[in-house]
Amino acid sequence: MTSQHDEKKTARILAIYDQIIRGETVNKQKWAENLGVSDKTIQRDLKEIEDYLQVLYPESKVAYDRKCQGHRLFREGSMALSDNDIFAVIKVLLDARPFNKKEMGKILDHLLCLSYNRKAIELAIGNERQHYQPVKHDEDLIERIWFFSQSVQNHQVLGVQYQKQDGTVKAYKINPLGLLFNEYYFYVIAEINGKENPVSLVFRLDRFLNYAFYGEDQRFTVDYGNRFQESEFRDQIQFMYTGELTTIRFRFSGPSLEAVRDRLPTAKVEKTEDGVTTLSARVYGEGVKKWLLSQGDWVEVLSPPSYRKEMVEMIERMRGKYGEE
Repeated sequence: MTSQHDEKKTARILAIYDQIIRGETVNKQKWAENLGVSDKTIQRDLKEIEDYLQVLYPESKVAYDRKCQGHRLFREGSMALSDNDIFAVIKVLLDARPFNKKEMGKILDHLLCLSYNRKAIELAIGNERQHYQPVKHDEDLIERIWFFSQSVQNHQVLGVQYQKQDGTVKAYKINPLGLLFNEYYFYVIAEINGKENPVSLVFRLDRFLNYAFYGEDQRFTVDYGNRFQESEFRDQIQFMYTGELTTIRFRFSGPSLEAVRDRLPTAKVEKTEDGVTTLSARVYGEGVKKWLLSQGDWVEVLSPPSYRKEMVEMIERMRGKYGEE
């Protein structure tokens, strides 16, 4: 029969193991104080955890990290993130600006604790970190990202309150289909629950005022043959504006065809003559208009005719704003 002492020890070791395996730091003195045991007891627990991990991952060890002021898991060889990896990830995060200062600081500190040459990385990113400017909404997003990601995976129907760009608030019952990051913001792609012919709608994650499961067991069905695919959607959309999915043809005479194909992953080259390339791409029409217009006279839309007409009308309206100058 298991004694109460053994049960407490098991619970304590599992709690420490959970923190270690998540890459967090274990402060021996704080754990001992909180649990009413000695430092030596926590040290023995850490040794048992290290012995167990050594069996699973021979290249790992649990050791004291002076920089982080506690014990943590060191992953070596193929398990480890190198300083190069950590620096690259940090640079991408700082440039993308997805999180507020509090959440960004927390993520950067965790990444830096995994590095072997923390001072060198801190020096390299010091100016960017000091002057980091997040986007203006200032909402905490990390827990939301996980909540919506799990809702997508589990096909969980959600009840949400959403604030639109004009400030109005509307309640929705949605089937979350995917979660994307694009141009500074995270987005939830969803359908309205109960619609006969649902269409994919785009919601900005930070604009949800409230969100919850619509009944713990209420789930929506997924047609796996026609299921929403985040990678395909990302390739077809620009600036998270949907509109009608259509195939456009256009000529490009600018200096970087590579940049066009990076911006429009579905683009296919039809021909190139005299420095002018004709391409076709299957895209959502509204968002790509903004990109096409940004290319100035390097781009000429060829088809569909209705799309070309819309582009001409937009250019004329833009011209009208400048009068007869």
